[in-house]
Amino acid sequence: MKKTLLFLFLFSLVNSLYSQTNVSECSQIIFPQVPKQRTTRNIKATPIYPEKFEAVICFNKGAANYREDALNILDSIYSIVFNKDNGRFYKITMIGYDDSEVITEKNTDLSRQRTATVFNYFSSRENTEYIVRRTPSKFKNSCSGEQDCVIKYKMPFDFKWVNLYQKPVSQKVVNGIDLTSKVYILIEDNPEECLGKFNDYYYPSQDTTVMDKISMLKMPKGAFGSITHTKDTIDYDMTLVYKELLSFEEVTRNYSLIPHNRQYLISAGYIVVKSNHQPDYNNCALKDNFLADIIVRLPIEEQQEDARLKFFAKTYKPNGQWEYKAIPTTKEKDKETKIVTLVGNLTAFQLDTIYIGKKVTEEELSNYFYPAKEGEPSAFKAMGGWLKPFKLDKRGSIVLKKEMEMVLRKPVGEMVRE
Repeated sequence: MKKTLLFLFLFSLVNSLYSQTNVSECSQIIFPQVPKQRTTRNIKATPIYPEKFEAVICFNKGAANYREDALNILDSIYSIVFNKDNGRFYKITMIGYDDSEVITEKNTDLSRQRTATVFNYFSSRENTEYIVRRTPSKFKNSCSGEQDCVIKYKMPFDFKWVNLYQKPVSQKVVNGIDLTSKVYILIEDNPEECLGKFNDYYYPSQDTTVMDKISMLKMPKGAFGSITHTKDTIDYDMTLVYKELLSFEEVTRNYSLIPHNRQYLISAGYIVVKSNHQPDYNNCALKDNFLADIIVRLPIEEQQEDARLKFFAKTYKPNGQWEYKAIPTTKEKDKETKIVTLVGNLTAFQLDTIYIGKKVTEEELSNYFYPAKEGEPSAFKAMGGWLKPFKLDKRGSIVLKKEMEMVLRKPVGEMVRE
């Protein structure tokens, strides 16, 4: 309540100064019309800090130091603008004016000196070269949520001076006040200029699409997270590592089952997606902020459609461990080309290796693989022995089992079904 009364006192003080006609009380603050606050019993009124207001600071003729009544006004401005509870992001404009007399060697610099005097008043209050301001704000982060903070920044300012001699009357008056021998001050809320490009920061900052030979990844704005209302310097550049291993030759050259601890996942290839920005699952308190809005698109072949392939991505369990699980997958068919596209939806936590394949039981593995010996081409270790996804007949042609043929893309060379 004391803070509210103090603010109301400041308003009444400057308004009384404005209403006085005594020329000794020349300096004044001009506030916009402020709507009255509604208050109810036992509820404290919250101070309304003006979005914009103006002031004039008076100087005696020929002097570069402000008058005593001007100091009262400057103190009032400071009490409002630099109040520790004021959440506005203010910019200040200061325009100095001379005495509207013929320019001589003695007074040529008078308007600039007056502006510098007002500037020095505010900077000296913080004992800095510039006007430094601290604004209470809310720091928002996708993982940690909203937190109270104080943003310290160099207050933006415009510093100007004008010689009024032979200027038209329209340039000598503002709000009906003669600007001769005065400094005009404009205070206005301007978060964009105070906070700059880091006012609202999303990464990526715009929708991003990357493609390889076959597949495509669409990353919407803000998929990795967002940070707002901060003056901190942030590495806002985003880089993506994106590659695909989907051809028959790539997949079978070094074949392995998709890692899983409960069932077997037959791999038809995989896509690798990594970024220099990626949220930390274990340290992220608000995991629900990260939606499954990252899209992977992969045109598939006719036999792969019949195999009912899905995307598999690492999915975190409540205990913080992860396993590869099927992610939401749909199919789209182009009416003209008849091409079927597999579409999957990921979260930012799932960017790593994304497999294309299907889940099978241990008993079903023999429907896909041949027994093999260590050292054979494309052989891999599994189930306590060795398996391979294809074999070569006497002519050197590739031979696949029917189920494996449906899963993999067609090889470039000749292929024979078993």
